Amino acid sequence: MTLLPRALFQPIRGTWPRYGTAILLAGLGAAVRFVADSMLPPGFPFLTFFPVVIISTFLAGRGPGIVCAVLSGLAAWYWFIPPFHSFHSDGPVVTAMIFYVLVVAVDIALIDGLLARQRQLVESQQQLADMAAHQTLLFKELQHRVANNLASISSMLRLQRRRIEREPMSALAVVDSADARIELMGRVHRQLYDPAARQLALPEQIIHTVRQTQEVAAASHVEVIVNAIDARIAVDRMMTLMLLVTEVLTNSIKHAFQDGQAGEVRITLDRTDGNRLRLTISDNGLGMPLTSPDPSDRSRGLGATIIRGFASQLGGTVNVVGDNGVTTIVEFPEDPA
Repeated sequence: MTLLPRALFQPIRGTWPRYGTAILLAGLGAAVRFVADSMLPPGFPFLTFFPVVIISTFLAGRGPGIVCAVLSGLAAWYWFIPPFHSFHSDGPVVTAMIFYVLVVAVDIALIDGLLARQRQLVESQQQLADMAAHQTLLFKELQHRVANNLASISSMLRLQRRRIEREPMSALAVVDSADARIELMGRVHRQLYDPAARQLALPEQIIHTVRQTQEVAAASHVEVIVNAIDARIAVDRMMTLMLLVTEVLTNSIKHAFQDGQAGEVRITLDRTDGNRLRLTISDNGLGMPLTSPDPSDRSRGLGATIIRGFASQLGGTVNVVGDNGVTTIVEFPEDPA
């Protein structure tokens, strides 16, 4: 970002070119002063040196400007301050040199300050442009995720409607279930797209999601233990992963620990072979109903249908095991580095 102001005000780059330019300009100032000597009245030893110091600072920066000022001051002292061709010093000479030093110091400081401010201004403008582009990207991403979430809600409501058509008496329970799911989706959405929370590591995101789920389900009696690695997952896929976690956890709270029964749910996220991740959510609750010894029967409910849909969005597979509680295992690919 600092290349732009240098291109505008300091086109000469590299140590040797910059300091070489300072030396050449100091020589140019001396040559012009020699040529103009016969046209100037006595008492103007520094007249042609002030401009070359200013130009050197503009073209090459503060360091070369200082070098040009030193060389110019020595040249003026030696050739144009009497007694000529010497570095004689007395009161008037010292006064003249102090005056010269003060003037060139102010010139160099002002020009260097202006260049620094210009660099800051251009950097600030670039940062604002980057922020605007980032905000535009976030807005588009947010629109995309909102559209996807609305589509998910629509699909879920269609499934709930089919259940009501089969069991009209369950309408109130179905509406309550849909309301809880929609509220959780909204909370997870706000969590993941909150600028202050987007920098949280994946394990912390999962812990936040677990707390939201327990709060909505009023499940303080269920202890949830999270042990997750900080994997590479894009924010859109993370949204799907968090919704999957909430759905599985909600199912455990609802079916595995009935009537306020205390229990434990373990959530583990680790890597398998290659670049695949494995999410394991297991509870120590009631397990599979005795009337459904086949774990695949568990997948016929609405919750299981939603879980399979989320796993499919992640590009993964889901497996449910009903021994000693219920364990749900989802394997899916990790985002490339």
